[in-house]
Amino acid sequence: MRKIILFLAMSLLLMAEQETNRTVISPLGGKEVLVVESKDCKFCKEFEKDVLSKYQGTIPLRVVNRSDIRGKGFKLNKIKGTPTIILIRDGKEVYSYRGYMEEKLFYKALAIHKLGLKSEAFKVAFKNHTDNKFSKEYEKFKDVGDGVFVDKISGEPLFDSKDRFNSNSGWLSFYKPIDGATILKDDNSSKVKRVEVIAKKSGAHLGHVFNDAPEGKKRFCINATILEFIPRDKINKKEQKD
Repeated sequence: MRKIILFLAMSLLLMAEQETNRTVISPLGGKEVLVVESKDCKFCKEFEKDVLSKYQGTIPLRVVNRSDIRGKGFKLNKIKGTPTIILIRDGKEVYSYRGYMEEKLFYKALAIHKLGLKSEAFKVAFKNHTDNKFSKEYEKFKDVGDGVFVDKISGEPLFDSKDRFNSNSGWLSFYKPIDGATILKDDNSSKVKRVEVIAKKSGAHLGHVFNDAPEGKKRFCINATILEFIPRDKINKKEQKD
């Protein structure tokens, strides 16, 4: 009996020590993304390579080990497999996805999380809505100066202010996007044939391209609602830090 009691006591001490050494994952507050991985998880490594390694969004994203998720702080559903991608608001799970998540699906889920399903920005990005002419979002970027316009969802640089011009159209206008940042697609949804501009990484609808810019150049007519602006000096500081 004494041996049994001693064994149980030692087991409890060992468990307590393991719990003490375990990293406690506590919520940051507000919106965040938690990616739960496990050792030797093939799909975790693929998700890391295809999506996480390129993430530049503004919503905090953390990658944790499956064993750590039991730490105090979060109210999460039981983790049944990895990778599990969890969207969190104020310490509580609002959405989770188990298994490898394709990049476009990840960013669409992130858009719902960040922008809200009923927001005008989400409708522009994924329901092909168009900003109002001279919208408040357009006016917000009126005097931003030198820098880069990025995808509000993915954080990917899309347009450089050096390529911007005033078209007097009521929408942001650029001569060209940053190389490799966008995809052009024929748009036959209206009587007038147009070419749609899509963010390559997030898949968000950005606007359309026309052939009516000065000197016979193209005009990329872009919705301001789906963009954020980063001043040039902040980009340079970030690159130096990385």
